[in-house]
Amino acid sequence: MESLALLVALLLALALFTGPISMVLTSKIFWNYSKGSKPLWIFRRIIVATISPLGMSVALFLIFTPIPVTPKLFIAAAFAANVAALKREFFRDKSWKRIMKIASDDPNGPAGQN
Repeated sequence: MESLALLVALLLALALFTGPISMVLTSKIFWNYSKGSKPLWIFRRIIVATISPLGMSVALFLIFTPIPVTPKLFIAAAFAANVAALKREFFRDKSWKRIMKIASDDPNGPAGQN
């Protein structure tokens, strides 16, 4: 039973802490500091690209398990932090609207016709 409790604690820690770690690694301070060194830039990018999807997959698994609501809210917040960190890492200059391809601003669509 101790090993099961340890496994659950590790999964919860993985789901909860990968989001904030990824957000710190993609902050402007780390971003600008690592831009000066190509190996550091690549290493930071590999770390973010590895731990964010890992944390997201564990968080999704834990969200759909029968656990109380409070841990689910923390896990959902960590999932959102992971998504935001991946967006900041790979699509820093694009808005969410352009990433999701929301076509409400299409001048050729029904809303753009006069």
